[in-house]
Amino acid sequence: MSKKAEVINLKQSVTGQPKKRQIQLDSGRQVLVHSGEKEELVEIVEPGGEVVMKVRLTDAGPVIVVHGAHLELRSTETIALQAKKVTIKAEEEAVVESKGSLQINSSKKMDIHSADDIRVVGKMIYLN
Repeated sequence: MSKKAEVINLKQSVTGQPKKRQIQLDSGRQVLVHSGEKEELVEIVEPGGEVVMKVRLTDAGPVIVVHGAHLELRSTETIALQAKKVTIKAEEEAVVESKGSLQINSSKKMDIHSADDIRVVGKMIYLN
């Protein structure tokens, strides 16, 4: 059985000033909701004041920022990333693993750089 979510009314005040609402959670975290003329903002704040999640709803679309020690995306089917630009940076290690096939396709130049050795291991290696 599902519960209905509590709806918070954030209509603009008569003075046109942004409205701010706060929900205190049992864990000590807070959910802060700001409503302005150009955007709405939802923040989840840790008891120490650190903002761990921010959702900005703008005319150009939503912007979601999450800060944390771990971030997991899990899907039983598909996770798709589509953007003009995608950047992945790892300070220690990055691993791409597939139990099936793995493809890397580029319609333009592709560079591979390493300050150390590069190893290619396979049953058969085709170049060109």
